[in-house]
Amino acid sequence: MRKSRAVNLTQDRDLERLRQRVTAFCAEAGYDLSPQAESILRDIVNMKKLTGDFYCTCQPQRLPETVCVCQPVRNGLVDMMGTCFCNLIVGKSGI
Repeated sequence: MRKSRAVNLTQDRDLERLRQRVTAFCAEAGYDLSPQAESILRDIVNMKKLTGDFYCTCQPQRLPETVCVCQPVRNGLVDMMGTCFCNLIVGKSGI
């Protein structure tokens, strides 16, 4: 039972850490979180449990560039496509 609580506590902390990271990026870049953001954030946290970092669930490779907020997003992908690969981050007009 203790291990289960410790795992849940770690996942909750990871979720909050990732949420803060993505929210801060969105505020700075002028983007929004999608309506499905909470579910996508949980998927990314589950990815961390399996792979050791917050890798984008939509990227086939596990590289530093694919850790959320991934390099394509930081380089303007949302401006071009209206959303990131996993639909976590959307442009202001994307909601």
